[in-house]
Amino acid sequence: RAADKAAEKAAVDAVVAKVEELTLRIKSELDTSDLFAPPPPKQECPICFLPIIGPLHDSTYLDCCGKLICFGCAAEKRRVVEATNVEKKEELKRTETCAFCRAPVTTSGERKMLRFEKRMELNDPLAYYHAGCCYQGGTWGRQVDALKALELFHRAAELGVPDAFVYIGGYYADGIIVKKDPAKARACFSIAATKGSIWAKHSLGFFEYLQGNTVIALRHWRLSAAAGYKASLDRLRVELGKGNVSRDEYAATLQSFLTSHDEMKSEARDREEKRLEVLEMKREARDSECK
Repeated sequence: RAADKAAEKAAVDAVVAKVEELTLRIKSELDTSDLFAPPPPKQECPICFLPIIGPLHDSTYLDCCGKLICFGCAAEKRRVVEATNVEKKEELKRTETCAFCRAPVTTSGERKMLRFEKRMELNDPLAYYHAGCCYQGGTWGRQVDALKALELFHRAAELGVPDAFVYIGGYYADGIIVKKDPAKARACFSIAATKGSIWAKHSLGFFEYLQGNTVIALRHWRLSAAAGYKASLDRLRVELGKGNVSRDEYAATLQSFLTSHDEMKSEARDREEKRLEVLEMKREARDSECK
């Protein structure tokens, strides 16, 4: 038992040392003058060519070939397959396949993790990132494992995934695995924001807000809301009610938000959003019945 504890501590120390080294390096390289610059152009979905916010927001990662497509195109392809299978016999039904490499889409957690591992062998940054998300949230059959998630996020950050720094910053902010360190948390959120992560910009705003830096937080939220991030717009609406945001500031940000949102709209995305809203309403109804 003592040997197991020693091995576990050594594993934790090894991951923490790597994360600390990366954090100190990016902290020294951070140019805070870029923090309030408008975000760079968004990545486009390779199918519909409309902008997407990021690897965990309004998008789907294809674990077979490493492509990132919008949630609307992913849902539309699934809907078409399901529609064509309605009246077919079981043996004649189509299997949903990847739009790029034609590999079958898997719904098995074990197969998905095997695909992640194959992509990670190719140093696919998003494979490390999404595998980390599985261990972070306990999805696709994984047990929640903060240490494993941190190790994967570290590698994803090394390979250039800005959103991975947001997770690492959260670990520093909450003192999970690593020692609680607000300065390092701010550095992680900041480097992700300067690299173009809209989620990081929103998270940095929340971090500054909790630190009592309301004015700085509102500046970050205005930028991320203007880029189309709804959670930031919702926060600004709350602050409008508190008198921390003027009506003119909110109106200008809302107009920018709507412009960004219109740029990302499509029939497929609207259809999937409505479907998800219905599912959420049904889930809330079930939860209320159980109480």
